[in-house]
Order: sequence, then structure tokens, then C-alpha cells
Amino acid sequence: MYIIVAGAGIVGFHVASLLAEANHEVTVVEPSEEVVEGVRRQLDVKTIVGNAATPRILREAEVNRANLIIAVTNNDETNMLICFLAKELGAVMTAARVRNPDYSGYFITAAKSPSAARKVIRPKTLGINLIINPEVELADAIMGMLSNLYPTPGENFADGRVQIREFRVDHGALAGKALADVSLPQPGVVAAISRSGKTFVPAPDEVIKKGDHVYLVAHRESMDEFCEMFAPPQHPVRNVVVFGAGRVGFLVAEGLEKHGLTIKVIDESTSRCQEIAARLERATVLQGDATDPDFLIEQGIPSADAFIATTESDELNILCSLLAKNLGVSRTIITANKPGYVSLAEAIGVDVAVSSLLQVASRVTHFVLHGGAISAPFIGGKDVQAIEFVTSTTANIAQRSIAEAGLPKGVVAGAIARDDTVIIPPNDSVINPGDHVIIVSSLSATPAVERLFK
Repeated sequence: MYIIVAGAGIVGFHVASLLAEANHEVTVVEPSEEVVEGVRRQLDVKTIVGNAATPRILREAEVNRANLIIAVTNNDETNMLICFLAKELGAVMTAARVRNPDYSGYFITAAKSPSAARKVIRPKTLGINLIINPEVELADAIMGMLSNLYPTPGENFADGRVQIREFRVDHGALAGKALADVSLPQPGVVAAISRSGKTFVPAPDEVIKKGDHVYLVAHRESMDEFCEMFAPPQHPVRNVVVFGAGRVGFLVAEGLEKHGLTIKVIDESTSRCQEIAARLERATVLQGDATDPDFLIEQGIPSADAFIATTESDELNILCSLLAKNLGVSRTIITANKPGYVSLAEAIGVDVAVSSLLQVASRVTHFVLHGGAISAPFIGGKDVQAIEFVTSTTANIAQRSIAEAGLPKGVVAGAIARDDTVIIPPNDSVINPGDHVIIVSSLSATPAVERLFK
């Protein structure tokens, strides 16, 4: 595919690097010559210095032949304008990063009179096929994690019937064994391993080491038994502390409050505390320093079920979550702007770290996939994706087994979901049209997998 990325900030650079790694033809458009020079040094992509919100620059980028344009500048309105112009000039699909939640659904124009009809303007009317709100994506991910009894991140597939969960190997029977020799209590597939900051799809003779993070595919009803192999279950979350009252922190607090949880929000800014206190119905909003143990103890933070750090500083989030953990909070979750901090934070004691960049990248890469892909989250960083395909009647893999299809190196089949049946492992099962097939693939092998489902 030919893809234009408008905006080369942290998000734009990361998305462009992933798309280039997946062998797409990519052009990055960015008004800052200094930023563009950095892109040129690090990525094998075409670059243009200029404002993508102008027709001249879009024509220079050959927008008329673009399969997709992704607008990820720092301004919502600029991103929407870029998509509108790109669609008018011939781009097939457009995606815009839009942080303001007021823009995420549809717009209703004012009526000329109380009885007159009002016009509904939807994003597609403005030339936008996909709106990506990183803050909403992060907040949804965090709230999903808090609903589990185990402090391990995971992803749901096939309407929740299949899960992929991450577990750390600290003890037990797995360490020191080759995958082929591992005996699991229920049908499951070790689909990926994260080690020393790198995630990969393991071969059968790969030996699991202490400290590894393994990603296990299993039926949802079996997952609790797997969880017990790695960590004791925890009681349901009832009271939560959110440190950082920015967009993500507010959305998390608002969402959890609607589910009846007891929420405390901490922020250093007095004005921000006053603002969100007026917007939240029942949450307690505290102005204070979350790096101060005495303050945390005085406010009863050690008795919380979960501590969530969502400030703009990755380092501050890590520090405060480790402090909360040391004071007795059983679950800690942080947001990380830098994807590299995800594995680092979890390695030094944070239960779960989530990255807005990886959330955006997951939406974008899912959007560019063909072959009936309906979900494509990254697991363990940016190296491996878990993709859920719905098999069409004309797919190359239809009426063949996984073994016959010959998956490329760096790819493993996790499960087949068919009606009410889940097949794990699926290697010898024939894939029927309509089956949901969950594949775990290295990023470089994804195009080859995609061709099997076309």
C-alpha cells in the first residue's frame, strides 16, 4: 500500500516506522525541516517538508494514488482538514488523530427554528474514515485491565471467547523447559515470548527462561487455571487511586465512577483539581505530591486496590507506582509515552504499563490490513501482532488446515473460533468460511499471513 503520514511527531514517527517495517510505501509530510532530517536519518521512507493541510503539498506527495493518509499532527482541526482535502484529491482512505472527544462521534448543526430539522454531519461526510483518540483508547484499555482478577494484561478475541494473556515466569514448572516439553493444564498455545525488551514468536525448541514474559492463547474459561500457575488471584477492584488529572486520568476516573467504584484523583495542579472536581460526581479530588510517602499514607492510599499513574512524565509515573506498590497497593498500572518504557517499567515492578503510541499503532495497522482482519493489537511492544481474521469463502486458506497452509517463519496459529466451539491448538483443523482465526505474527511476516486470508 502507498501511505502518507502527515505529522512526524512521536506518534507520526512511530506509525511511519511500523508501516515501513511492514514493507508499505510510506511518505512522511512534516513542516519542520529539523524533524524531517531526523526521519531521514532513521527511517527508509520518502519525506516532504511542508504543510499537509495545503493542496499543493498533498499533490506533491501524490495523494491521488494514496491508499491511505494518516493525519497525526498536534492539532485536531488540522488533521480533519488534511483528511477532507486528501479525500477530495483522490485518497482512498483517511485516518485522523482527534483528541477532543466532542469530535469522535458526529456533529448536529443548529436548526433555523425549533421545529426545523437539524443536519447530522458524520466523520465520513468530512472525508474521515477512521478517527483515532489515543486518550480514549488508553482509558478503555486500563478499565478493561481492572476488570480482571489477575494483574496481567491481555487481549480478547472472538467476542471474548479467546484470550491472550501475558504472564511473567518467576518460578514453577515452565522455567528451563523447551516449549515442546511444556505440559499445560488446559489446551493452550504459548504464542510469543518477551525477553530483554524484545518480543518474538518462539520455535518449539525455544527454552523458557526465568524472567521471561510469555503470551498464552487459551479459551476464556480456562484462563483462570493458567493464571494460578503464575500468580494468586486478587479480590475485585473496588477503590482506585488515579494520579494525574489530564485527559487520560479524567477519562479513567469518569469511567470507573460510572461503574460504582470509589475513586481518588491526585494532581499537583490546584486549578486542574478544581476543574475536574466540578466534572466528577462522586470522586475525591486531592491536590498533592504523589512522590511524598507521608501524603499518600495520610490520604489512605495504601488501602487502595489499584494505583494508576497517568501523568505526561513516564519517569514520574514509574516512580509513583513503585512507591504505591511499596506502601501496599496490590495493582499498579502506568501510561508510558515511550514504548521502550513498557518493558522497563514491568521489569522493575510495575504490574502493567500501557503505551498510547502502541494503542494508536494497533488501530492504524489494523486499518491497513486486508483479508478480513477485524482486530490486530500489538503484544509485548511493537514487534509482534495478534490478528483476528474472519475467513471468507474465497480466502486462500479456506478448506485447508493450518498445517497444510504452511505459515511463514515467525508465525503461530493460536485458535479457531467456530460458532460456540473454540479449537486450541488449531494446527490440524480444517478452516471453514466464517471461522475466526487468531494468528500471532512478527510484524515482518504479517503481509504473508494476510495473503493467506485474501
